[in-house]
Amino acid sequence: MFKRKLFWLIIIATALVTLNMTLLWKLDDIAHFWMSIVFWFAVGSLLWDNQDILKQSEIKSDLLSRVAGTLLIAFILFKSAVVSSKFDPFLRLAPFLSGLGLSLLAVGFQNLKLYWRELVILFFHGTPSVITLPLVDFITSLTAKFAYYSLWYVGFDVTRDGNYVALPTGRVLVNGGCSGIEAMNYLLGLAVVCLVMFPTKQNKALVIGVAVICGFIINVFRVAGMALLVASNRLDLFKYWHEGEGSLVVGMIAVILFGIFYQFMLKRDSKLSHSSGN
Repeated sequence: MFKRKLFWLIIIATALVTLNMTLLWKLDDIAHFWMSIVFWFAVGSLLWDNQDILKQSEIKSDLLSRVAGTLLIAFILFKSAVVSSKFDPFLRLAPFLSGLGLSLLAVGFQNLKLYWRELVILFFHGTPSVITLPLVDFITSLTAKFAYYSLWYVGFDVTRDGNYVALPTGRVLVNGGCSGIEAMNYLLGLAVVCLVMFPTKQNKALVIGVAVICGFIINVFRVAGMALLVASNRLDLFKYWHEGEGSLVVGMIAVILFGIFYQFMLKRDSKLSHSSGN
């Protein structure tokens, strides 16, 4: 009975992950596609470590939980069939909804806490992008201001008119897509993955704050750099850093910098442990 249940859970999970990843690729949401691999790998690693949970005879899913899980998965399948844009919030919510539906089928409402780490990671994988949608205009304005001040501080003849950052020979408009809010959400999710899988004794709020600020600042420098490229009439490079592979490189730089910071935090943990041991 256990093997049969496990078999069907694996089949459903594989189908849901494949469906979500296929949609991201088909709708050309490449950045989120590659980030999704990191989150799904983290969840898969945790599930592998906790595979004995389902073998415990007292852990079962009741009828209400199975019905709720089935309806949730049915909704995911239906919505996936009609989604037509990479900007559809459903694509960000689908991983968490998939994890929740599978957990209900596996262990029920009363035992969801057994998979709290997996569900937390899936929640922060995409849900913050939906929650922070009302903040896009504010973050966009903030990005334009900081890009302006960063250029002004190093001596450029720069002005700002609303969300336009202008140099004497050209200007750029900072719109919602350039706000950096996606980078901030990605780094937030990555910080949660690190905290769940590699816990630190340091201040958790500091880790979260550094991740979000890192995503914001790196994007500000990207916007300032694009303003300089437009002013220099280097539209080929502007296109590369704006919508080409350059935008992915910027995201990778932010991830690497946060990784270095978190490695530093873990080393501090190690030093503190050695100090207390002596």
